[in-house]
Amino acid sequence: MDVSTRGLDRAIGAVSGRPWTVTIPWNGRMLELECRENLADLQGLKDEWQALESRCPEPFTYFQSYDWCVSWCRAFLAEEGAGGARPKVYVLWEGAECRMIWPLMTRRVGASLTVLVPLTAPMNQYASLLYDPSGFDLALGRAVFGAIRSRGGRDAICLDHVPQSALLAGIIEGQGHAPGVAQQSSILDLSDIDDWESHHRALPKKQRLQRNSRRNRLEKLGRLDYRILTPESEAYADHVDRCLAMKQDWLKGTGRLGRDVFDPRFAAFLRGLGQVAGEDEGRVYLHALTLDEAPIAMELGIRFRQDYYCFMGAIDLAYQKYSPGKVQMESAQRWAIETGIRRFDFLNDPSTYKSSWTNTTQPLAAAYIPFTRLGRLYCRHWMAGLRPRLRALYDRIGPETRARIFPVFGALRRLAGRNSGSLSLVLICFP
Repeated sequence: MDVSTRGLDRAIGAVSGRPWTVTIPWNGRMLELECRENLADLQGLKDEWQALESRCPEPFTYFQSYDWCVSWCRAFLAEEGAGGARPKVYVLWEGAECRMIWPLMTRRVGASLTVLVPLTAPMNQYASLLYDPSGFDLALGRAVFGAIRSRGGRDAICLDHVPQSALLAGIIEGQGHAPGVAQQSSILDLSDIDDWESHHRALPKKQRLQRNSRRNRLEKLGRLDYRILTPESEAYADHVDRCLAMKQDWLKGTGRLGRDVFDPRFAAFLRGLGQVAGEDEGRVYLHALTLDEAPIAMELGIRFRQDYYCFMGAIDLAYQKYSPGKVQMESAQRWAIETGIRRFDFLNDPSTYKSSWTNTTQPLAAAYIPFTRLGRLYCRHWMAGLRPRLRALYDRIGPETRARIFPVFGALRRLAGRNSGSLSLVLICFP
C-alpha cells in the first residue's frame, strides 16, 4: 500500500467513536486529532506510522518510530495501567492522510499529579514528533498543542531532550519553565570522512598512540576479536542479556542512577527491538569486543536512516583498567564509516570522555509546561528547580561515595510508594 492509496476507506468522522477526538478547522481545511491509548490501536497504525517516518524530514526521530514505541509498549504495558503509565499517542488526520503522530503517555506522580511525557520516557533519547511537511507546519503544530493542552485530566507536560532543530522546539518555545542546565548530545559527524584510514591519520599523534597502546595491552592478554550481531544472529538474545548484566554491574559499582535498566522488562524490550525489514527502519546491532571468545566490552546501538545511535554500552569490570570500552568504540566507529553511516550519535548523557570521540554537538531544548495550579508548582519548583540541582550535585560526587549512598534512593522510593500523596506534595513545593 503506497502513500497515495493508504487509508482511502477512512472518511471524515471515522475516529469520532474513539475515547478522544477533536476537529481542528484550519485555513479552509478540516482535520481531526485523535488519541490512541492501547497497544492494539497503536499496532493498527503500523502502515501509516512507518510511512510518516519516511516522509518526516527531520533527523533524530528514531525514538518516535513505530519499532521503538510499539516494542516498548509490548514489554512495559502488557498489563493494564502498568507502572502508572498509559499511552497517549496523538494522530492528526486530514481525510485519509496522516499528517502527524506525536507519541506521548501519561505518568502518575504520586497520588496527586498526572503528567504528560514522551512515550517510552526516560528511555527515549530525543523528544520529537513525526509529521508530513506537505500538510503540517509550525502554526498548525501550535494549534494541535493547544487542543491537547485544553483537554482536562493532566497537570503538565514535561519534555526533555528536544533537538533545537526540530519543529517541536518551535512549538514549545517560550512556554513553561526550563532547567538552568543546558542539554546537548555529542555526535561524530562522518559526512566529510571518506574512509577509516584517512580519519585515523587525521587524529592528533598523541591520540593515535593512546588508541594503539590500549589495543596492544589487551592483545597481550589473549586473542582479541570483534563481532557484530543482529537480531537473527545465533546467540543474539544471550549476548543482549550479557550486555545488560555488565551494564547493571557498572551502574551498581559506580553508584549511577539507572532504575529502568534494572527493570526485568527491559531485557525483553531490548530483545524485541530491530525486527524490521531494512536497516533504514531501525536496525539493531550488538557490537562485542571479545578476549578469548568472552565479551569484555559490548554496545547495543541502532541504525536509523544514516544515523547510528549508541544506546547502551557496557564493560567487564575485571578489565576496566585496560579501557576495553574505548577499544570497542574505535572498532564501532570504523564499522560505521565503512557501512556509510553519516552521524555517530553518543546521545545526551553529558560524559566528559565523549569529547575525544566526537566533533560536533546537537543543542537540546527542555520545557516543563503546567496545565493546572498544581502542575505549575511541580514544573517550577521540582522539574526546573530542585531536580536539576540535585542531579548535578549527585553527579559531582565521586563513584565510591555514590556507590555507598545508592541504596538510600531505593529506600526513598519505597517510602514514596507508601506515602505517595503527602511525600509528592512535599517534594514539588520545596523551593
